[in-house]
Amino acid sequence: MFTLNEDVNIASKDTNNPYNLDTCVFECTSDSFMYRINNSLTDFHYRHHRARPLRIRTDDGVSLLTDGNYKISKYTLGYLRKPTEITLDNPLSEYTDFPDIIIPEIVKIAAQMYIENKNI
Repeated sequence: MFTLNEDVNIASKDTNNPYNLDTCVFECTSDSFMYRINNSLTDFHYRHHRARPLRIRTDDGVSLLTDGNYKISKYTLGYLRKPTEITLDNPLSEYTDFPDIIIPEIVKIAAQMYIENKNI
């Protein structure tokens, strides 16, 4: 899966604060995790109604972490799905993952790759 975009909507846990903010997440790795958590100047921490949650990849998908002063009300993940594999098992079946205008381009690219890699 290839991620195209990620967006979150955060809101303060304080009920008197009506602000909701659409923002992005910060991809956290094991190298940057402790720095982001412990450094009070990073954008992970909620200040002036702004923050960026940390995203950590897990076996089940992703986990979003906050500093406890804000909550995540919505998380949107845009991605490309893996297309159905093209095989020659059923050559007369119609391939519907791509529109008809794209198929000639794919065949052209495949033919160019074949010609470039053919040992003459």
